[in-house]
Amino acid sequence: MAISFDTNHNPTVGKAEKLEDDLVVVTADNASPMTFTGTRSYILGTDKLIVIDPGPNNIKHFNAIMEYIGGRKLTDIILTHSHVDHSPLSRQLQNKTGASIIGFGAADEARTSFMKRLSSSLDLGGEEGIDKDLILDEKVYDKQLLQRNNYSIEVVHTPGHLSNHICLSVKEKKALFSGDHVMGWATTLISPPDGDLGSFMRSLEKLSNRDEQIYYPGHGKPLRDPRKMVLAQIAHRRDREKQILSSIAKIPRTPAEIVDNVYVELNPLLKPAAVRNVLAHLIDLYEQGKITVDKFSIGAKFSKVN
Repeated sequence: MAISFDTNHNPTVGKAEKLEDDLVVVTADNASPMTFTGTRSYILGTDKLIVIDPGPNNIKHFNAIMEYIGGRKLTDIILTHSHVDHSPLSRQLQNKTGASIIGFGAADEARTSFMKRLSSSLDLGGEEGIDKDLILDEKVYDKQLLQRNNYSIEVVHTPGHLSNHICLSVKEKKALFSGDHVMGWATTLISPPDGDLGSFMRSLEKLSNRDEQIYYPGHGKPLRDPRKMVLAQIAHRRDREKQILSSIAKIPRTPAEIVDNVYVELNPLLKPAAVRNVLAHLIDLYEQGKITVDKFSIGAKFSKVN
């Protein structure tokens, strides 16, 4: 299923942009094929403030956030996940403001037992872009309700992009801060072993049963019909699974060969990410018993079970 992505996005980098009366966003100067127009750091509140995803360790981004905070109190820094474009600035912000750093845990906090077995015995590559210096003051859990500065914020554990990925539902706004799990400009990178396609799909199904009216993603524009996008991404991944199975039905192929066979008009800069996504699909299909492989690796040839 083709998804209608919105890539028309021209944010003001390094300056707070008002989204609602009590919500602004600061876009980091880290645009790239993987981060789109840059990481989006959200600041929630009026007198007492909460930063959601402070972003990369970039002095210009730090200064832009601090300029907006001014003399107000920053109480909390909440992380959707621990990639280097989302979490490292938390430490500098904490040193300046004394705010607490809150998140789910380390990048591998919630790896499935199957993925743990694979990653312990095989070289799957991956683990790119992990903030390995992450330190949390408070670890949260799925369905936990955080009461902060007159806001009720529900933690929604959404592993898949990373096992420690969470979304944040602000009840008073009927809004979900969706991190990198659901975005409107592209599908999400799933790079094993920290990325897990099976977990990602279960998290999408979880989100499809929720009623938030708007999503604020980690990159790109707000999603104003979020459930439609969630369902479209579920359908897209199911279609991709069928394409992969068809590609290896008669000829065993490596992940890179599958990308060349399946992906149409792919930007060459995105091929490495596409290969990682295909590997994630193959691991999920193997777990379902639909494919075979002699030994997992990024260069292995995979076959469909007939």
